[in-house]
Amino acid sequence: MTVFYGIMDHPRPSSNKRRRITRKPPAACTLPDDLVISEILPRLPAKCLMRFKSVCRVWRAAMAEPGFALRHREHHRLPRGVPPPVLVMPRKSSIDEEEEEDELSKDVSFHRLRLGPPTSADAIDEEELMMKKSFVVNHSTHEQAAAMTNAIFPTHCDGLVAIATAGDQVFVCNPATHEFVALPPGTPDARESRTEPASVAALGFNPHTKRYVVARYFYRRDDEDGTCVDIGHELFTLGGGGDDDSSWSWELTEDPPLPIVPSRPVCIGGALYWVSTNNKLLKFSLSDNKFAVIPLPPATSYHYTLASLTDLDGNLCYVHTASATVFDVWQLVDDGGGMSWSPRCRIDTLDEGLGFDAFLPVWAGEGRMLVAVDYEKLYWCYEKSGRLEEAVDLEVDVDLGREDGELYLHHVVPYVESLISIRSCK
Repeated sequence: MTVFYGIMDHPRPSSNKRRRITRKPPAACTLPDDLVISEILPRLPAKCLMRFKSVCRVWRAAMAEPGFALRHREHHRLPRGVPPPVLVMPRKSSIDEEEEEDELSKDVSFHRLRLGPPTSADAIDEEELMMKKSFVVNHSTHEQAAAMTNAIFPTHCDGLVAIATAGDQVFVCNPATHEFVALPPGTPDARESRTEPASVAALGFNPHTKRYVVARYFYRRDDEDGTCVDIGHELFTLGGGGDDDSSWSWELTEDPPLPIVPSRPVCIGGALYWVSTNNKLLKFSLSDNKFAVIPLPPATSYHYTLASLTDLDGNLCYVHTASATVFDVWQLVDDGGGMSWSPRCRIDTLDEGLGFDAFLPVWAGEGRMLVAVDYEKLYWCYEKSGRLEEAVDLEVDVDLGREDGELYLHHVVPYVESLISIRSCK
């Protein structure tokens, strides 16, 4: 008899208990730092990146590299023909111009406005307070360490904004990163009384050194009869001293060959353009620090409240007041034999009250312009017809934190999302 020992096919006893299955958590997905830094972070808004700097040292170091700011700017560059947001700086004004010049300000604010399309019922799509800088005034001496006056003259380049004041002080800020720097004092201007609302400073990019620069002019003596020209010109290279502000300084250039008069300067193609007397422009090349003289368009003349320079889609343009209601926009073009002026468009406001204090195009594309008028309104202008259409009343349509009962001027420049650092910018 053979006996087999093995597993018997017995029925398994039934049980009402179910076996609990423990699932392993999914493995965390970790992206390489180089992918995050090169492809993800540059696409984020500047205000997010300012917070992300504290996440880790690797991210912070990567964001400090000049190449990162360049990639970020390229990702946030608007398509051609799409108007950028504008940056509005409201400033207290005074009926008494001399009182306004001397009056110190306790703060300056920067507001970003994104306008609705011309056909939209909403004039403003979005409004945001980008930054507000406060200043401490010594009430016993009525002075500030770096004096901010109510009267200012702002210029812009690649997201940076230079603010010249009624004195000799110049500030540079990046509203996107909240960086705000008072430049060291330049050469004092000897003029006791100034005809302009504020001193003027130019802001531009030197493509040869890959640095941003601020330029200003000054007069060495107060010559009331206007027969003697004794004018100087100096440059300040941003980031030239690194984080050590004490090593920053202005550098004198050759003297301008003609006087410089108060008007918004423009930087295009590595050159600064200033308005001069006798219907001339001064071109200052940043490559060799030399001046050249360019005549204004034919049959035009300059007056600081009636004419201005501006950059429209990368072209130097001159806005001339032809009559009480008509503004001619001229564009400097290369005709093969040199640079010459060509009429771009004629704008007829049909209202003698428009453009009396200021008429400045701040952007152009796809046959239309955005024009800042009299420091209080923005208009769409259609180049082909010359027709104006009100876009925004800055005194009525938007709350910019103004004090009740005060008069304000609203300075407007294009807003560019930028991570450029003032102290280490390249």
